[in-house]
Amino acid sequence: MSCATVLLCICGFLLFGLATEAHHRRRCSGVLSARRCTAMRAAGWSSLVAALLAAVIGGGWDFGPVRWTGAVMLGAGAAFLLLNFAPAWICYKRRQRHWED
Repeated sequence: MSCATVLLCICGFLLFGLATEAHHRRRCSGVLSARRCTAMRAAGWSSLVAALLAAVIGGGWDFGPVRWTGAVMLGAGAAFLLLNFAPAWICYKRRQRHWED
């Protein structure tokens, strides 16, 4: 499984997660507009399609889709863990430092 495929899947699922109101409010501390939500979902789908292309280029049509399926499962699990269990105070501290400067 190539690193590009896995990273694209993780990015795609993170974008899907941040396109929900609860995760966006918790991580970005802002209101999620309909336009931003649509753009994030479109970017998430584009990322998954790009991951499929990367997997097919790396493994051919024989094993590429199989590798992509594994990367999708890994990406979904990693995004779930990052969105739900990564400390939210890390984002808060960065935002706080940005506003103090």
